[in-house]
Amino acid sequence: MRFHYFLLFFLFPALGSATPEIKVMGEPKSLEDFEHHNKGCPANSECDQVMGHQLQRWQDLTRNLKNSETSVANKTAAVEAFREKAGIPVEFYTYKKSQQGFRPLYFNSPCKEHNPRLEEKRVLRGHAFVRSIVKDKALIWRDQAQIEVPVGELFIPQPVKVFFPAGSKDYLIPIDDQPLFIKDQSLHIVREEDDFFFMLKISPGGNWSVVEADFTRLSEWESKREYVPCPEDKEKKTPKEFGATFCKSIWDEDIQKPVVIRLHAGCNA
Repeated sequence: MRFHYFLLFFLFPALGSATPEIKVMGEPKSLEDFEHHNKGCPANSECDQVMGHQLQRWQDLTRNLKNSETSVANKTAAVEAFREKAGIPVEFYTYKKSQQGFRPLYFNSPCKEHNPRLEEKRVLRGHAFVRSIVKDKALIWRDQAQIEVPVGELFIPQPVKVFFPAGSKDYLIPIDDQPLFIKDQSLHIVREEDDFFFMLKISPGGNWSVVEADFTRLSEWESKREYVPCPEDKEKKTPKEFGATFCKSIWDEDIQKPVVIRLHAGCNA
């Protein structure tokens, strides 16, 4: 027994003098490094490396353009070139089944109606890089390839109807977006990325383009936009994912007077 104590007597000083191995962790490059295990992906999202990489490229572009001294025309051309090649990130409603196909980034929806107990039935807020929505299909860019996704089951954008004097026209736009004005019978929507603003133009046929706009007139166009009662529409068909319908009047540059548009939201919240 004394022999064991004798060994411990010499062992403890040796352990105490041992130098522990210390590894210095690299400092995070930015706050984004804390947000998601896949770099470029937003916090609290389901997002893979491919989407993270695409988001990084988009954010690098808009960050550089925001800080650039180049003209508005050059900035517009740069965003349009990006959209034409790789799309721009927009939101739509989807379901978890989309992960078996075009695999968008997604968040849970805050709408109570979108969150039933059965997970497969939950409506999600999807994000993907969309080039346009033509002929009831979205042209999506992912992992260096274009994917055509039908509008309806897994890609549900916001339906918009414009009540022109000569007859109504239907459009499909990202969820939560609201057109600011109409020109050439096309919706003009202000979009923003980290305080960088650009104008998205959507034609009745679904063609998208990023166009130059006179941003000094934003308050003028905004002042002409107001809530109004919705016209009667016997042909109204609203996807079940949208629980709220409302109408606004917006300025039409072609006829120089307001027209009524019908918009949708997921819930009244």
